[in-house]
Amino acid sequence: MTSFLRRAAFLRDAARSTGLAGADAREAESVLGRGHRLTRAVSNHHTLALQSVVATLAIAVGAFGLLAHVRHATLVLGIAVAVGVAFVLMWAVARKIARERAQDLIAAGDDSVVLSVVVRERRRLGSRKERERLAKSLEALHRDALRWNGILPQFRPPHGVVQLRYLPRELKALTTALRRDRVRVQGVALATRFLTDGYRSPLYGDELEPLREELNRIRFLLETGGDRTRDETRPERAAA
Repeated sequence: MTSFLRRAAFLRDAARSTGLAGADAREAESVLGRGHRLTRAVSNHHTLALQSVVATLAIAVGAFGLLAHVRHATLVLGIAVAVGVAFVLMWAVARKIARERAQDLIAAGDDSVVLSVVVRERRRLGSRKERERLAKSLEALHRDALRWNGILPQFRPPHGVVQLRYLPRELKALTTALRRDRVRVQGVALATRFLTDGYRSPLYGDELEPLREELNRIRFLLETGGDRTRDETRPERAAA
């Protein structure tokens, strides 16, 4: 019985994380409102997940027709595959956007909003695997900064990364904080946005002090508040 319940819970979580279940969209709408960015992202993810399933079924029908030597089955299968690939790619982009919108709430430190989609993202960010990945990414960028002139221009990261060569202590403190046993997930979310927010991140600017301040801020938040890797799933007030 316990094994059955575990499997059922796993399937339920898998359906929600892939967007097939509409529960996340309904929950986000009830807590945040229909116009919130996270609600829109989760709803779009759910819609594209269903469309991807339908497109996949169309591929299966086309393949069956091809095996049965149905007329024009090759053309139908080719169209179904093209449409299916397009929907799967759009689904992957929508999933990434929904994850980023959840990260925005976590990075803002708004613990008053606790949704399943946010809880899952907090759990992923708080995992040792993800924190180690972030730490290694920062260390790789630092190595690039130190050997900047030895990298061909077309293979260099954005120019602002070179500033990391002047901040070895701050960078070391941050990567050490990411690898601690107890971290605050808000800091992990900020580290993620720091690496992925493009030119909105001071990592890709040309000024040293804003970069130093952001590294210190993320490290401080990682070390503040102890173990924040778990949440209770309870809907609360909506964020503006």
